[in-house]
Order: sequence, then structure tokens, then C-alpha cells
Amino acid sequence: VAAAVVPERAQDLDAGDTLETLVIELVMDASVYEVAVVLPDLPDVTAPMGSDRLEAEARAQEGILFEAEALALAAEIAETEFTSRQALDLFLEAKEAEAQRQAQRARLRAEEEDRRAEANATPGPTTTISAASMPADVGPTAEQWEALRFCESSGNYGAISPTGNYRGGYQFSLVTWDWIAGIYHRRLVGLDPAEVAPADQDAMAQSLYDLRGRGQWPVCGRYLP
Repeated sequence: VAAAVVPERAQDLDAGDTLETLVIELVMDASVYEVAVVLPDLPDVTAPMGSDRLEAEARAQEGILFEAEALALAAEIAETEFTSRQALDLFLEAKEAEAQRQAQRARLRAEEEDRRAEANATPGPTTTISAASMPADVGPTAEQWEALRFCESSGNYGAISPTGNYRGGYQFSLVTWDWIAGIYHRRLVGLDPAEVAPADQDAMAQSLYDLRGRGQWPVCGRYLP
């Protein structure tokens, strides 16, 4: 470009112009031209650079991830609190049920002690096959059975009446014992009620109740439904 301009500019030189002046002007013209050519190709400095966009996208992803983690943590905390609340409710219900059982035990035992004091005697309780009474649809609770045992034998599974005729926690007669055992628990036939395991005595008492109701304990059956 400069070479094409030299003859034209050379004609315009005044007498006072020097070759050095011409060269300087040509260099300046060439610089302006080159800048004009290059400038349109420069990127727009107002637009985000590629690295800036990547950083912006990365920050956006981090924000989304943080929000998701926060929501997951909140859900986990809520679930833990719900589970803990359920466990607490179950614990409180169990404690309330146990308190009610203990209150029932205390009430039934107090009733029996009052009955004994009023009777002012301790005759051997009897368990005989008498007129059948209908068992309740919902059988005795553990507390009611405990009250009956306390009434019959002071809760002693090895108790024997003064006459020796009634034995064990439920004061079975040998006749009644063998009769029920022959129907429901044949392995217990002929055994001494006062010497068998408490669980076997409980099973025998339950079988007798299911068959003939609480009337099999004429006095202490009052504690059974």
C-alpha cells in the first residue's frame, strides 16, 4: 500500500519537504489503514467472554445443587422428627397402658385383702366341677388372673391347702386337674398341680375357664369376667 502511494505523495512534496518527512507520513498512513482493517475483527468487549459464560453456568449449577441438597436435608430432618414423634407416642401409650395395668392390679389386690379381712377366716379355697358358667367373649386379662391366684393361693404356684385337697396357684383338686388334662393336656394327667411349671398351671386354668367359665372358682372367680 505504501509503495502505491509513494509516486503520488512524491509529486505533492514542496521544496521544503524532505524525504524523511515523506517516509514518516507514509508510515502513519499505513498504521491507520492496518488498524482500520483489524478493528472490525476484534471481539465485542461488552459481550461476555467464553470463560465468563462457563463460570456463570458453573455458578448456576452450584446454586441448583445447593438448593437440592438443602431440600433433601430438610426432608430428612422432617422424616426424622416424624419418626421420633411416632416413637415417643408409642412409648407414652405403652407407659399409659402399663400404668393402667398396675392400677388394676393394685385395685384387685386391695379388694381381695378387704374380702379376707371381712371374712376373718382363711378356709382352703376350692376348685370343683360345678354348674357351668359361660366364659366371657374376651377372656381374663393377665391382671385378672393374677388377682384370682392371689385370692386362691396368695399367688403361690406351689401352694397346698390345709387339707391337701387343693393344690397349686389355682387350687385345683386332683380330680379336676386330671379331668381337664385328659381333655386338653394329656401329658399333665396324674401330675401334682403344685409341682408342675407355672406356665402349665396357667394353661390348665385357661382351659378350665374356656370350658366352664369362672364358676369353677366359687369365691375367687369374682375377679374374672
